[in-house]
Amino acid sequence: MEHNRMKRQMGRWFFLSLALVVCFFGQKENVQAKTTVRASVPTKSLKVGNRMQVKAQAANVRFSSSDSMTASVDSQGIITGKKEGKVTIYVKRRGYKTKKLALSIKKSAGKPASLPVSFSELSLTMKNGKVYVSNTSKKGKIKKIVYKYKLEKIVMPNQPVSGSAVSFTSQKITKTMTVTAKNVAAGKNVAAQCTGDKELLNLVTSKTPEKIELFTGDALYCHEPGKKAYTFDWGTKDTKAPKFSGLIGKKSVSGNGDCYRIYYSDRKNRYDLKQFVSARDDRDGKVKIQVDTGKINWKKQGIYKLYFYATDKAGNKAATWAKVQVLIPGSAEAAADQVLRSITRSSDSDTKKARAIYKYVRGHSSYVQNAAHAQWRTAALRGLRYQSGDCYTYYAMCRLLLTRAGIPNVMIKRYPTPGGQRHFWNLCYVQGGWYHFDTTPRTRKGKFCLRTDAQLWAYSSGYTFRFTKKLYPKRATKKIS
Repeated sequence: MEHNRMKRQMGRWFFLSLALVVCFFGQKENVQAKTTVRASVPTKSLKVGNRMQVKAQAANVRFSSSDSMTASVDSQGIITGKKEGKVTIYVKRRGYKTKKLALSIKKSAGKPASLPVSFSELSLTMKNGKVYVSNTSKKGKIKKIVYKYKLEKIVMPNQPVSGSAVSFTSQKITKTMTVTAKNVAAGKNVAAQCTGDKELLNLVTSKTPEKIELFTGDALYCHEPGKKAYTFDWGTKDTKAPKFSGLIGKKSVSGNGDCYRIYYSDRKNRYDLKQFVSARDDRDGKVKIQVDTGKINWKKQGIYKLYFYATDKAGNKAATWAKVQVLIPGSAEAAADQVLRSITRSSDSDTKKARAIYKYVRGHSSYVQNAAHAQWRTAALRGLRYQSGDCYTYYAMCRLLLTRAGIPNVMIKRYPTPGGQRHFWNLCYVQGGWYHFDTTPRTRKGKFCLRTDAQLWAYSSGYTFRFTKKLYPKRATKKIS
């Protein structure tokens, strides 16, 4: 009986020990499960066509992408940017929490916008004496891919004549081999065309190629494994000319028929004639602009066409024009120059000059009803001389002073006009944007110097400053403090 009792105790100790062991390892596993895999990337952004590698501080990790069409990742943790967007790279290890690496894939300037297939989504296989190219991407199509090899072949000499004492040794000769495949759809295998020494064909799936040229979408993506070099460029001929944008063509004149560019003949060499015009090429990015003033007669007032030309690196040419107004200074400009000399300095910024002009007009003019709306230069001169006028006069004085100060501006008309009550004010260009500029005094007061649409709307819920927005250039939204 004593013997049986000891056996029962030993059995209890055995199961208790086993439970402790299971509990210990179970707790350890739970602790591990709470630990995240340690991994990082060199940068949080990556351009399309560029590559970088995840740094994982552990072995036996697996990598995957939340969107392989935005960025792919291979078994070594090498990430390739494929198109603009956001993506998360997952780093997994058994018994650990998954590490999530958020990336932003950005467009490469002057290069294709996307890379439908990356090198990590390609493979070569041999079957029945043929080489196949495999495309494992989800939607990308390979238009053409070329693998270029330099392989060594052992050449045996001819056998010596029987009895000859001359000995022969084998030689290693470098041979080239090219493997080419076309139109490989996503998830498909296509037999490749091989050129070179067919005796070396069985080596192409095990040897590293000297160069791989991948043509997919509009991209030509090249890889030289020996140099660890990658190039991402266009695979098609550039046939598109640059495109102009800005205040050009019909957009160079406001809905009121005002030219956005007014040039005085006595200052023709001071103006930036390229202002408000830019040219971009889908491959080269921003392109330089040439200006032709040959159609302008600087000795005669009038509206002329200014011509612009741009040529990209491939030789594609583009041309456009803009209407400009040439003015010869007179009595109005003489009066304006006198005022500007007293309130501004040549070193002042356009913003500072505009504020000085606003303060002067508001402080040196009184409002009187005047139905005579003459040409704006005439109205401006009358307003400066008599220091009075209605909203059109206030607009005209500001236009004269702003224009003479070199600040582009045009007239805005209120529309619709409630009760037939018209109103005029200025839209002027400072700090890279168009802002409202209205010096007309009001009983409710209010200051309207360099204001946005939203700031005007907040004053009277749009009643006072209603206008047809499409007739004018896009206004700035950033407030000027």
